[in-house]
Amino acid sequence: MSLLLPHLRRGRIEAEGLTATQWSSPQDKAKLANAILAFVAKGLPEEGFSKALYQRVSQMWGFIACFNRNGFAGRYFSSTQGRLAFLDQIIARGGIGDPAWTWSDVESRIAVLLVEHQVLDLYRAELRQETVRGEQALLRRLLDRHGSSLFRWVCSDTLRCP
Repeated sequence: MSLLLPHLRRGRIEAEGLTATQWSSPQDKAKLANAILAFVAKGLPEEGFSKALYQRVSQMWGFIACFNRNGFAGRYFSSTQGRLAFLDQIIARGGIGDPAWTWSDVESRIAVLLVEHQVLDLYRAELRQETVRGEQALLRRLLDRHGSSLFRWVCSDTLRCP
């Protein structure tokens, strides 16, 4: 399940204060940084991970290209656990390097915004809820299949169940 985080859109990154590289202007950096934030705000949907995002993000925060866009998206955006790993890596790595040669200024600003908006905490809570829902569904299936005999088996004399 994707978490929609529209409040992240208020944390726009402006070109002022960003450093140009030989290949990218501060405006280019700001535009793509805001596209990354918009992608996170939409819940990191696998289908929303564009080729342009893949080409830049796979070179940021220590990510590797995962062979292609589909491999990267499948690894990080097909589950809550993958999304959490993606966001965790962004925050853990922050921005490393000289912003005149890298996008470390953008990496740092995005990491700070994710921390400020407690995005990791929200995804951890969602993962816990998914786990509980999955366990409850499994319990319902087991009870449907085995009925009260399952309860009697689980609650043997040694466990002293009511």
